[in-house]
Amino acid sequence: MINIDNFNELELLVGTIIKVESFPEANKPAYKLKIDFGSYGKKWSSAQITNNYSIEELTGRQIVATMNLGKKKIGPFTSEVLVMGAEDNSGDIVLMEVDQNIKNGAKVN
Repeated sequence: MINIDNFNELELLVGTIIKVESFPEANKPAYKLKIDFGSYGKKWSSAQITNNYSIEELTGRQIVATMNLGKKKIGPFTSEVLVMGAEDNSGDIVLMEVDQNIKNGAKVN
């Protein structure tokens, strides 16, 4: 168990996916996502979401990401944030999204 103070150390923010690229160098099928977090800047993330989403349907989606876990090198690519999602019944990732258009960089409480 963790306490609320530990949980509050996670920096969960809303951002809009502005660019999606295939990532053939990844060990598991993935996309490279460029995400706009408003005043927090634009960040890249690698996401293993190819079974549930096409490149075309991802652009413009508002998602939730963890900002303060540090960077992770994935082959030639550096992932700067961790996009949040949950497994569906097949074990594939479904993105955590907001149900209204809100300001990029909004904190998740």
